Amino acid sequence: MWVVKLGGSLGNSPTLLPWLRTLKHSNVAIVPGGGEFADTVRRAQQRHAFGDEAAHAMAILAMAQYGLMLQGLEPELETAMSPVAVRDILGKGQSAIWLPRPNDISVKPSWEMTSDSLALWFAGSIGANDLVLIKSAPLPPERTSVRYLIDSNLIDPAFDEWLNRGKTRAWLCHRDRHESFSAALQSPAAAFTRVTD
Repeated sequence: MWVVKLGGSLGNSPTLLPWLRTLKHSNVAIVPGGGEFADTVRRAQQRHAFGDEAAHAMAILAMAQYGLMLQGLEPELETAMSPVAVRDILGKGQSAIWLPRPNDISVKPSWEMTSDSLALWFAGSIGANDLVLIKSAPLPPERTSVRYLIDSNLIDPAFDEWLNRGKTRAWLCHRDRHESFSAALQSPAAAFTRVTD
């Protein structure tokens, strides 16, 4: 079982629609990033100075907004709010977009935990063996330590903790590799960057 996190940076990329066309046939769970919706939350917190707990909940809702946008762009993709509902859709051989709800996620509110770590948390909650993060930035080859990726701002500071907590393997894939993605799921070590502890 695979979880695919589509970063918010793809929202302004010409590769977004090709990715959605690929993923709808890949039998994967899709975790949306926050994108421009999360950026709006950050600006609002700076302007109004409300606490991280409210901002964290709003950022999770921003992920759900991005997910609804993805489904609007590719209506054949189904959406689901709970891990159980996502698993049911995957069990039918289809792909599903997870629409997270703040009350369903029991993690410490902090901007250090972005949608990357939430995707890892979600992968563990549905028992997925593998998570791949689709990134717009240039990626290091083959195996790379989680600490290097954090220091390079490619993943968030909380990712290390969640990677060590669970059994899900984490990978990185560049946004330009959508055409070869489905085949790469069969042999990820040859196509993706493995995140190591």
